[in-house]
Amino acid sequence: MPDDHQQGKTASMGSDPLKQALAGYLAIPGIKAALLVSDQGLVVSSMAKDGVDTASIAALAVDTVRSAQRFGHQVSAGPLDTMSIEFEGLTVVFAPFTPDVMLALLAAPGSVGILLGQLSTGKAGG
Repeated sequence: MPDDHQQGKTASMGSDPLKQALAGYLAIPGIKAALLVSDQGLVVSSMAKDGVDTASIAALAVDTVRSAQRFGHQVSAGPLDTMSIEFEGLTVVFAPFTPDVMLALLAAPGSVGILLGQLSTGKAGG
């Protein structure tokens, strides 16, 4: 039986403000999952549609973001802000949430357009 990270909309949000915030992202058409991932690659909180393995995504997200951060450091580009990766069948977006937690969004291709502008201006965490 999947944990409540993977039950998404069916999980009880109660008064959990993190789940409520993530549910707002999941309400956007095309969004398949919204996760808060620690800098250790652990799921802090998540809301996902059926079939999304949030634990594996969190673990992979940390390595992906660290590679991009190393690239930015190497080319003197400054700290990483928002990162999006476009695959044929999936768009992945990473944005800072707190100093040690990032927001990860998984979406259908082309469904995160205007949201990227909001994330890159630091609105993900608040």
